[in-house]
Amino acid sequence: MGVLFIMQKRKVRLMGMIEWLSKFLDTDNTKLVYILTLILGANIIDFTVGWLNARFNPKVDFSSSAAIFGIARKLLLFILLVYAIPVALLVPEPLGISALYVLYLGYLASEVNSVLHHFKIVDDDKSTDLFIDFFKSIFERKGND
Repeated sequence: MGVLFIMQKRKVRLMGMIEWLSKFLDTDNTKLVYILTLILGANIIDFTVGWLNARFNPKVDFSSSAAIFGIARKLLLFILLVYAIPVALLVPEPLGISALYVLYLGYLASEVNSVLHHFKIVDDDKSTDLFIDFFKSIFERKGND
């Protein structure tokens, strides 16, 4: 009888937590704050796992300046994500909020990919050579014309 009571009490707590979390999904405002919170959590996990990987993996050269640069980069990107909110309000009604969802969910997916890369679950070389070569070829064509 005691075990059944404990299981029911845990079920009530779980349902209460689900109801509390579902309140964040009532309006677009709270949904965006919820997604920003997920992004911030993913940023913290990504930096922590990356730092631990760099610090204790003998194959990786640890650099405190690279760690500080990583923190500054993540902080700046998060500030830009928050700054996008008033900018999105200047855009006509359905487009601004939709653009924020695309931006936030895309960045969240990128952070999750980065965390998975630290655990070697996905292959992410973060190479921008193709991107740079593409723009070099465009500018070289303009110079030849």
